[in-house]
Amino acid sequence: MPTERLSHLALAALLAAGCTGDNALGGDSSDGTAEVPDLGRSPDLAPPPPDLADNGSASSVYPAPHPDPPQESTGGGPTLRSPKFVPVFFAGDDMDLAMKVADFASRVGATEYWKTTTGEYGVGPATAAPPVFLKEMAPASIDDGGIQTWLVTKLNSDDPELPAATGNTIYVIHYPAGTTITLPSGGGNATSCQDFGGYHSDTVLDSKHGNLDIAYAVIPRCDSFGALTGLDAVTGTESHEMIEAATDPHPQDNPAYYGVDDDHFYWQFALGGGEAADLCAQFPGVFVQFPELPYTVQRSWSNVSALAGHDPCVPTLPGRVYFNAAPDFKETMTILIQGQSLTLPGVVVPVGQSKTVDLALFSDGDTGGPWTVTVKDFGGGSSSFQYSLDRSQGENGERLHLTIKSVSASQRGRGMFYVVSKLNGKANMWFGEVSQK
Repeated sequence: MPTERLSHLALAALLAAGCTGDNALGGDSSDGTAEVPDLGRSPDLAPPPPDLADNGSASSVYPAPHPDPPQESTGGGPTLRSPKFVPVFFAGDDMDLAMKVADFASRVGATEYWKTTTGEYGVGPATAAPPVFLKEMAPASIDDGGIQTWLVTKLNSDDPELPAATGNTIYVIHYPAGTTITLPSGGGNATSCQDFGGYHSDTVLDSKHGNLDIAYAVIPRCDSFGALTGLDAVTGTESHEMIEAATDPHPQDNPAYYGVDDDHFYWQFALGGGEAADLCAQFPGVFVQFPELPYTVQRSWSNVSALAGHDPCVPTLPGRVYFNAAPDFKETMTILIQGQSLTLPGVVVPVGQSKTVDLALFSDGDTGGPWTVTVKDFGGGSSSFQYSLDRSQGENGERLHLTIKSVSASQRGRGMFYVVSKLNGKANMWFGEVSQK
């Protein structure tokens, strides 16, 4: 995440302002059949003006033209060409579960799944060291600062329990049930298994060890998290953090693929993070098992697939046709983010006024008919904006017309909405930003 450089997998809590956990859009953890839940208010609105342009025609050219999707952007830091995972477990942990997790770590880096999720970002096959079973017990509670101090002390002292670090090492530290981990969040603290399911970061060793910047991931033991339970909750979280630790190994000091392009920056606020796995973690159907690996893993964002109009979360699922509806903004808006001015595509609707924008519908194949589209406010409560559509269904090549009314002054002078496309129990989403000035 660009503000605090910590990526978290949090499937259970809505995004709060400044929170470092990931927002939950919910959904089934395996087959993607669940529908996206209501994240905001969808008020009863007056119908849109009757003089809107027509909705166009369905097209057999797939995908139909549509606005550019978000793209993972790099801060210029390195990715890991040959990642090596070091699974670390504390004394007294569940040995049966630990051995399964260690087996997962030893196998995941050689799979097509790993190649598909990380290869386009310059990451190569990953290997794993033998699991480390520490002699010490884990503390009852610890924060990230304490974890960094513990890890750096061990590595700077050449503690034989841990293999020495290289530029490609990722220490994957598993805390057992009973250990609570906290992270700074919005002026307070986020808590493991409540606000986040895992995270990754980096820290620097001493000059004797070349001031080496090392990557690490922290995996709390959550009995359940979101729709995941037991071993699935561990490997699903771990796959997320492994992808991000390889594609953004030094988020604190030299970030690589840490956020989306400026035109879509608000996606990372909506989804609770801007790294590759963050952008898919909240969607239905992203936690799956593939035949090559008998463990639950998370699908992750692909710039290549997104630009081609396919499902941006890869590996894509066989037999699935991807469909969505994207706001086609014709103007720009300027907003202030952390003291910096940013100009991006959007719609400006002063208080008391209304504007209409097109939603471009597209799919990468024949959906067999129209899908349903709804638009909702992302505020999660009373909103300064109201949204209405001229039509609730459409298909590839057609356009729906979204009327946005600014009904009262927003505290930030802007708002966010999300577009949900549903068909046969499958759901896809797109986000939009609106300003009042």
